[in-house]
Amino acid sequence: MKTKSPRDVLAHRLAERDELVVEILELEGRLERAKRRLDEVSAEIDSSGHIE
Repeated sequence: MKTKSPRDVLAHRLAERDELVVEILELEGRLERAKRRLDEVSAEIDSSGHIE
């Protein structure tokens, strides 16, 4: 089994970190959309007393 050089290990870890950052940004976007939708539905319920 070949051992990885410190540079290879660092490159791999940085790539993993970048993937995680992208996933976090995607989740934050989904969360913001869900919050907006929740606000919209809550406003509909408040204005009409029921879901339309």
